[in-house]
Amino acid sequence: MADSTEQAGWEAELFRLLVDSSSDYAVFIVDLEGRIATWNPGAERVLGYREDEIIGQSSFILFTLDDRARGVPEAELRTAMETGRAVDDRWHVRKDGTNLWVSGVMMLVRDESGKAIACAKVMRDFTEAKLAADALRESEGRLRVALDAAEMGTWLWRIPSDEQLLDETLRRLMGLRPDEAVMTLDTFLRAVLPDDSGRVRAEFERCLEVGGGFSVEFRVRWADGSLHWLRDQGKVFDDAAGKRLFMTGACVDITARKHYEEELHEADRKKDEFLALLAHELRNPLAPLRNGLQVMQLGADAQTLEEIQAMMERQLSHMVRLIDDLLDISRLSQRKLHLQRTRVLLAEVVANALESARPAIEAAGLELSVSLPTEPIFLDADLTRLAQVFLNLLSNSAKYTPAGGHIWLSARRHPRTIDISVKDDGIGIPPDALPQIFDMFAQVDRSIERATGGLGIGLALVKNLVEMHGGTVRAESQGPGSGSTFTVTLPVHPLNVSSRDQAGDEKDLADALRRRRILVVDDNRDSADSMAALLRMLQNEVHQAHDGEEAVAAAEKLRPEIILMDIGMPKLNGYDATERIRRQSWGQDVAIVAVTGWGQDVDRERSRNARCDGHLVKPVKLADLTKVLKEALHGRRALKASR
Repeated sequence: MADSTEQAGWEAELFRLLVDSSSDYAVFIVDLEGRIATWNPGAERVLGYREDEIIGQSSFILFTLDDRARGVPEAELRTAMETGRAVDDRWHVRKDGTNLWVSGVMMLVRDESGKAIACAKVMRDFTEAKLAADALRESEGRLRVALDAAEMGTWLWRIPSDEQLLDETLRRLMGLRPDEAVMTLDTFLRAVLPDDSGRVRAEFERCLEVGGGFSVEFRVRWADGSLHWLRDQGKVFDDAAGKRLFMTGACVDITARKHYEEELHEADRKKDEFLALLAHELRNPLAPLRNGLQVMQLGADAQTLEEIQAMMERQLSHMVRLIDDLLDISRLSQRKLHLQRTRVLLAEVVANALESARPAIEAAGLELSVSLPTEPIFLDADLTRLAQVFLNLLSNSAKYTPAGGHIWLSARRHPRTIDISVKDDGIGIPPDALPQIFDMFAQVDRSIERATGGLGIGLALVKNLVEMHGGTVRAESQGPGSGSTFTVTLPVHPLNVSSRDQAGDEKDLADALRRRRILVVDDNRDSADSMAALLRMLQNEVHQAHDGEEAVAAAEKLRPEIILMDIGMPKLNGYDATERIRRQSWGQDVAIVAVTGWGQDVDRERSRNARCDGHLVKPVKLADLTKVLKEALHGRRALKASR
C-alpha cells in the first residue's frame, strides 16, 4: 500500500489533470486573502481572463460592483474558511464587463498537517438557464396579470383521477364558495344551469374522444339568484403513450355581451315591426286622398266637394305629422335637433298645442277641460317644440280614450318649477308597460295602436324634447281601464314677470295677404300654379318664375312686395337668387320667404344667412303662411324705418 506522501502526490496530479482538461468548469485556487493562485482553461473560457493576466489578482474582481459593495466576496471566503465549504449561485462579471450567472462551490484546502492554506473554487456557467427561468416566471406573471385584468378564470381537469381544480377567479365567476376549489366533472356540471349542463358535458366528451380543443357557452346562477353567462375554451393533452392525461381551459364572463346581443335582437325586431307599421300608416292617408281625387275627377256636387276637401285636408295633415315625427326622431338620434329658446308664456304654449289637438279631440267625441294658473307663467323654451310636446300628449289621450270620455290639462306652480299634466279616463296602461312607455317604437297595445294610427315614436319625442328643456316627464296609470296621466315638470323662467314686451304694432298687418304684388318661385309647376291660384283667390296680384335666374329677372322687372322662394331649383338655387336680389337697392324692401321641402335646422340657418325673412316647409298651411308673411312684412317695414 502506498504511503501517505505518495498518495497525496498522485491525488494532486489527478486534480491537476482534471482541472486542466475541464472546459465546462471554471476551476481556480485562491489564497487565504482571496488572490488567485491557479487558473484552468475552463476558467479562461467562462470568465474571459487568460492565466497570465489573472494570476495574483484578487478574485473579488469577478463579483458585481453591488456584491462587492455589500461585502459578498469576503463573506464567501470567510464561510469557506470557517465551515470548509461555501455555495455560490449568483451573478459574476466577465473580463468584457458582461454578467453571467454561475453556480459554484468554494472548498477549503489544507496541508498534510491539516492547516488551511488555500481555497479551491469550482464554477459553471448557467446564464442561459437562468435567463430562460426568469423569462418563464415573468411570462407566467404577465399571464396571471392578463388573466386577472380580463376577468378570466382557469381550470385544470386531471382525467385519470377525475379532479378538477378551479382558480379563485373562476370560482368567483361561477358564484362558488372559496372551499369549492377541487371537484369532479359531475360536481362541476351541477354548478351549470340544468338547461346548459348537457351541452357542456357533450363538449367535454367530444373533446375526450377526438382530441384537440373545444369552446362552449353556458349559464350559472349565483347564490343571490342572478344569472351569468360564461364562455369556456379548453384543450385536452396526452402523455407520451397517447393516453388522455389532463384537460385545461379558461372561462370569461360574457354576461354583458349577451345582454347587448339581446338588446340588438330586440332593436332589430322593433325596427322590422316599425317599418311594417310605417308602410301601413302611410298607406292609410294615401287611400282616402286618392279616392277623393277620383271623386273630384268624376264630378261631384258642391256639398260632396266640400266634404272631400275637408277629408283630404285632414288626411294630408296626418301624413305631414307622421313625416315630421320621423324627421324629428332622425334629428334627435343624430343630435342635430336644436332649440330656439326664448321667454314664452305657458298659456301661449298650451294655446298652440290646443289649436292643433282640438279637432281630433272633438272628432273623437271627448270633453276637454283646461285649468292653468291665473298669473302669467313664463318659460325659457322653444315655443314650437314645447307646444309639440303637449300636442303629442293630447293626441295620445284622444287616441286611447273612448267616445264620451274626458281629457284634463292642468298646471300646478311650484317655487322654481311647474307641473303640467295631461290626464284622461281612457284605456290606461298595464303596469309592466310603464317602464318602457317612453322607449322608441314602444306600443302598449299594438292592435289598438294600429287601429288609431301611430308609429310608437310620439312619447319618445316627448321625453327627449322635455329633457332638452331641462325638465322631466313621467307616466302614471292604475292599469287597464283606469286612464292615464302624463306629467311634465319644467323650470320656470328666472325672470317670471307679469308683463311682456310686445313684438310690434300689428294693426297695419291685419290685411297682410290681400292686394299684394307677389312673386311665386318654384320649379315644380304644379306647386307654383296651386300656390298662385290660392293667393289670387285672396285678391293678390301674383306672378310666377320657375328657376333662380328667372326669379331674379322677374323681381327686377316687377318689384314685388313679397317673394315666395323655392330653394332647390335649376340654374340658380333659391339661396343664391335671394342674395342677388338683396344686393339691389330695391331688394332691401322685399319680404322674401323660403318655401321648400328642406326643413332641418341647418336649412333654416342657411335661409337666415341668405337674408330670407322666414322659412316654410312644404306642404304649407294657409295659417302658417299668413303668420310668417305678417312677421316678414313687419320686419321689412321696421328695417326701412330705421334707415
